[in-house]
Amino acid sequence: MQDLSGKVILITGASSGIGLATAELVASRGAKVIINFHSNEKGAMKAVQRIQEQGGEAIAIQADVMKKEEVNSMVEQALFSFGTINVLVNNAGGGIYQSTFMDISEELWEKTFRLNVNSVLLCSQAVLRHMIPKKNGKIINVSSAAARIGGAGESIHYASTKGAVNTMTIGMSRELVDYGIIVNGVAPGMVETPFHEKFAPNDHRLERMASSVPIKRAATPMEIAEVIAFLSSDASNYILGEIINVSGGR
Repeated sequence: MQDLSGKVILITGASSGIGLATAELVASRGAKVIINFHSNEKGAMKAVQRIQEQGGEAIAIQADVMKKEEVNSMVEQALFSFGTINVLVNNAGGGIYQSTFMDISEELWEKTFRLNVNSVLLCSQAVLRHMIPKKNGKIINVSSAAARIGGAGESIHYASTKGAVNTMTIGMSRELVDYGIIVNGVAPGMVETPFHEKFAPNDHRLERMASSVPIKRAATPMEIAEVIAFLSSDASNYILGEIINVSGGR
């Protein structure tokens, strides 16, 4: 287990799923955690309470990561509370809803890019204004195995955004390393999260697709969180610009 004592970690979209599991895991290993949420205040506050009951430190900050002003305010609040941000986990995202390629509207396409790609840009820029002068920090972008698979028949819009996130991750890693910033990505496959019910209600998508995974099951959020925790730790300091697939062989 990696010791994360002394690190301050900001996780976007951390009121449920992978973000929530990551927040609770890194807090258990000594990190101070900023839990970003958009609308699920109840989930975020429950997470803060659980972390505090275990002796950890955490705060929740509401912000729409698609809006620059709210992102900047979130980072300012985080810095006011903890004085620094050592790690940014760009986890917030989603597919909005299921669609075949021919039915993808411009509105769906643009909103999916704002949520999954613009958010990475805005949150990273806001945190980097603090990290670059210190010449130290880590950014972890949560992508998806969909970027490799393509999402044919239901999620090309989502897969395309995650392909963009992968490209951003590689480019950011090479541009920012001279400032002491380490950037990597994590690409989960099928994960047991609320994503699937929101994306395709009543489709039983998780059960339908899990059989296509060589390991024959979906991942738990904690299995993804373990990889993010590793990338947050000093044990990963020589890993740069990688997209680590956590997809059960898919």
